[in-house]
Amino acid sequence: MSKRILCRCEDVTIEEFGKAYRDGFAEMEALKRFTGVGTGFCQGKGCLCESALELARLRGIDPAQIPLTNIRPPIEPLTFEELASLDLPPLMGEMETALLRKDPEVGS
Repeated sequence: MSKRILCRCEDVTIEEFGKAYRDGFAEMEALKRFTGVGTGFCQGKGCLCESALELARLRGIDPAQIPLTNIRPPIEPLTFEELASLDLPPLMGEMETALLRKDPEVGS
């Protein structure tokens, strides 16, 4: 049997979505939190409508009765210029960590 993908970003199948529903996650927000549907790179632009349609089918109701998930935009949007000027800590490759530090006792 081939996989029927519901959310490409999070690799959630229709079967996994249906199982979560049968396990008691009966609302879109709960299904989103449990399966990850709508939380990937596209933030639901590619799967929330399809997920709502699938949930309506599972519940046997009109899709218009399915409330979509909570949308949480950034508190204050930033421009690329503002992001580029942020004073951020060094990246992992630039940091000396206990795991990466040479240990004379071990001879590394």
